[in-house]
Amino acid sequence: MGDAEKNPNPIYIIPDLLEEIFLALPLKSIFKFKTVSKQWRSILESRMFAERRLKLQNQLKPKILAVGDHRSEPRFRGDSEEIEMVYLNCDDAATRPSLTCDGLVCLPVPGWVTVLNPSSGELIRFPSGPDPVTRRYSNLIFHKTWWNIFPAYWAMGFGRDIVNGSYKVVRMFFEPSFLCEILDVEIGEWRKVNPPPYRVEPRRKSAFVKGSVFWLEMRASHNLLALDLHTEEFRDVTIPPVLLGANQLVNFEDRLAIAAPYTEPEWKVEIWILDEQEETWSMAYSIGLANCGVASRLPWNVWFRPVAVSKQGNIFFHDNEKRMFKYHPETDVVRCIAREICVVSDFVENVVSLRPSIGSKTSEYRSGFHYQDLVHNQDHISKIDQKFSWIKLPLPNILLTTGLVSLFIFRYFAVSSRS
Repeated sequence: MGDAEKNPNPIYIIPDLLEEIFLALPLKSIFKFKTVSKQWRSILESRMFAERRLKLQNQLKPKILAVGDHRSEPRFRGDSEEIEMVYLNCDDAATRPSLTCDGLVCLPVPGWVTVLNPSSGELIRFPSGPDPVTRRYSNLIFHKTWWNIFPAYWAMGFGRDIVNGSYKVVRMFFEPSFLCEILDVEIGEWRKVNPPPYRVEPRRKSAFVKGSVFWLEMRASHNLLALDLHTEEFRDVTIPPVLLGANQLVNFEDRLAIAAPYTEPEWKVEIWILDEQEETWSMAYSIGLANCGVASRLPWNVWFRPVAVSKQGNIFFHDNEKRMFKYHPETDVVRCIAREICVVSDFVENVVSLRPSIGSKTSEYRSGFHYQDLVHNQDHISKIDQKFSWIKLPLPNILLTTGLVSLFIFRYFAVSSRS
């Protein structure tokens, strides 16, 4: 009798229907519902659920990840309809280069490699061992903001094995002999694989696209070097007819792209995109910068990285002088929309868990950090956020009552009937 009073009219919902309901929930509600039951946690932490939700998130308004505290960062007036900003409050991310994949951030620091998930508040750290020593770059002249230099000049990569879903960190070194090591985040142990066929540029970021990591060749730059994260085999990819210099490799709308800046005969940046077969490059955008409202003392020392395309077709990109720009292709107008901003990359919410498996060599795992805040324009909070804003912890560790479940089922079928 007591149990019946505590849990009136319990009902059972099949897992497939539960998953469909969970896919419609906002991020915070998903993490709260993990505490309801082991079954719910199992669904919400499954790889299939994470991948399905990731695909849905990629169809929404684009997000951009930047470093800082959103309470002191500038808002983007007039652009909140097109993009959302996510701020990562992490000093290392502000001062050191990082790599991203599916909303996860890989941050190599001396002696350690950290992978964090700003969406789930999880952080996992792996020892990287003693760094090798090289003098190859000691006599080269370069501006400190020109390069993205990882500890000990490792050539770094980060991405996902699209066959088994595991996230991997790659590092390469070239003295006294060529070396390549891969760390599977789920296993937590570095292992050697076949070395690369030639040197790549360790002072520029790699790009991860559709299962492979890409690097620029060290000097000649006639090729890109690609590493398939599943087969762990290298291959060559041709490079477009662009001038050498401050070219940047990026994942742009899930395609490999090169942002190539020019100072002559005019200051501009060209964005070249590789086709699906990795055979043909095409110039997608040529963006003039002479009338963008900003000036650089040394324009040849400035590189650019595109980060997002809004649903309206406008391009958002940033440079290495902490500025962010918006380009309108229809009017061919560029304007600077933020200064003194440390942009990391594009961003997507990812509910994948970084919790290490049994037997993992992981050195440190933490959850519940507060590095990120998703900044919403209060006039445009989604209806679903409002609908579930009343949900609080703790929830009872039992099935929801008939009334609450009926609300979810009603919403599910209402949405299904409209589609």
